[in-house]
Amino acid sequence: MFAMLGMCALVIDAGSWYQQKRSLQSAADAGALAGAAYLPVSYAAAGTAATDEYAKNASGDTVTYRQATTFVANDSIVVAASRPASSFFANMFGHGSITVKATAEATVIQSGGGALPWGIMKGTYTPGTTYPIYTDNSGPNNGAIRLPAWDSNSGSCVDHGGTSLYSDEINGSEAACMLALQQVVRTDTGTNTGPTRQGVSDRCGTLQATSSIVTFTSLGGVTILQPSSCQLVLLPLVEGADTGAATWPKSGSEDVRVVGFSWWVISKVVSGGKQVDAVYIGPASTDPTSGGSLPPAYATQLTG
Repeated sequence: MFAMLGMCALVIDAGSWYQQKRSLQSAADAGALAGAAYLPVSYAAAGTAATDEYAKNASGDTVTYRQATTFVANDSIVVAASRPASSFFANMFGHGSITVKATAEATVIQSGGGALPWGIMKGTYTPGTTYPIYTDNSGPNNGAIRLPAWDSNSGSCVDHGGTSLYSDEINGSEAACMLALQQVVRTDTGTNTGPTRQGVSDRCGTLQATSSIVTFTSLGGVTILQPSSCQLVLLPLVEGADTGAATWPKSGSEDVRVVGFSWWVISKVVSGGKQVDAVYIGPASTDPTSGGSLPPAYATQLTG
């Protein structure tokens, strides 16, 4: 009888503890994903979202969250939770309860493989309309911006600069670090005709017709036919960092501030790289939970 009671304690109590553990883990996962969605806004906003979402799925637990930096500051959040789990048969052997624990880590990433080193001045754009997104020799600033890239030696995001990085960020062989709202970056002055042509060519080869990638309806609807197309790119909307102006600085390299994101389809490289034309698709929401027909600027994923 004593042996049978021991087996009951093992089977029934362990099963109950397992269910408690799964419940705890699900709540922690949900909290981490909700929090990560707001990391580009601020870490405080991410913590609030994480705790609020956890409370929707469980109550009475001990919950903490902390920042977990990987590639850029504030890009990951860790939610740790614990709760006492009562025992049934095991209580007869002096084990009234145990503490079950769960940990979840979620990371926010830039959609579309990351933003390209071109900035779009804030303004009004019409879906389905073609605009020049890069124009060389139009002045000291031509639409190019300097995007920091991950440096494995220093373990941080670094502005390497140079035409090689610019071209590699276009073709995708070196991903830029994630851009956040209100982040300030420098404009990239100078002539980049060759690197622009080479970067787009290495990225896509021969460009397809825009109509094979995305379609537009008369009512303003948008349908993306090829979500993984190399021509579908995420570009930051920017303004003058000091003035808030919607015009490119007239002097040398200046600061611009990221105020949003939008989706475009590269349609043509003009004059060997002196100009790049793209068709405007629409805005990219900075809230991954907002829904809509277009992908958000940020996506979240469980990483631990």
